[in-house]
Amino acid sequence: MFCIVAFVVLSILGIFSASNRTLAKEAMDCVLRRVTLRPCNTGFDEKMKAKILGVVITRSEGAAIFLNHYFEAVAWVFFVLLMASSFFAVRGVFLFYVTGSCNGLNSTAFCVFDPNGNNNQISNVSSDCYVKPPTEQDLTLTGVDKSSFPVVNQTAKDDQIFFIGCYACDYTRAAYPMIRELVNKYSDVNFIFADYPVKEKTDYLSKVGYCVNKDSPDKFWKLNDELFVTDKEKLADTAFIDNMMTGLGLDAAKVESCVADPATEKTVQGQFTELRKTKFFGTPTVFINDQAFVGPKPYRVYAIKLKGLLYFMQ
Repeated sequence: MFCIVAFVVLSILGIFSASNRTLAKEAMDCVLRRVTLRPCNTGFDEKMKAKILGVVITRSEGAAIFLNHYFEAVAWVFFVLLMASSFFAVRGVFLFYVTGSCNGLNSTAFCVFDPNGNNNQISNVSSDCYVKPPTEQDLTLTGVDKSSFPVVNQTAKDDQIFFIGCYACDYTRAAYPMIRELVNKYSDVNFIFADYPVKEKTDYLSKVGYCVNKDSPDKFWKLNDELFVTDKEKLADTAFIDNMMTGLGLDAAKVESCVADPATEKTVQGQFTELRKTKFFGTPTVFINDQAFVGPKPYRVYAIKLKGLLYFMQ
């Protein structure tokens, strides 16, 4: 087993050293012979053993004696460690590709490919919203009435995306364009958007969205797209929002009248109550066919969940 470990190590070192490349070739020859139950004809294993013992004995005679006696057993230990580390490395790469984290979907543990944890960052919902702070395992769409929220492709039966986001949340702003791209690409996807203002102390935009969607669903989605690319500082400017609606062909005065209607306030608060039933704890939270994605995942992660790995790679 020493030959296999030596081959891997020397192959890596050989990238930077010609002498190590020569040793790597000898190690490869030794590996090929050992896997066919033949001894190394180059004496590579003995040569490397002598080199290693020569270094060890200058530091500890006892360690050199031990290593000489149990050299094959030590080689097996390193072989097992090599295989284990290789397995977890491959597993980490695969999980990162399909979930956005080396440790699995929505995991906040350290990942070398996402060291800052950008794929899992959220704007937290106030803990006052819940008696007991929810966790990822609590996330669910069971019992949630989605009928009052804006929807694209309402009659689509195959797949559903339920997006909970906040217009002023940077992480929602990162995820929203990817979800919209998916929905535009696949006409068989039922897409529902739900605004939950975790970054602003107002539900004004939630009421605007409800009123616009009630009057003109097509223009709602144009307005929604505009809100996610607008400077966040302008989202609380009602005059700016009115001008935006006018530019989209909406009657801003009519929308404002709807926003001021107590019935609208009641409906929007009812929507917030339904959203809290999902046990979400931050934005963005995206449910794809009942699977929750917390934080702005890479586009491929959403696409793989929606259409499958092989479908996405075509």
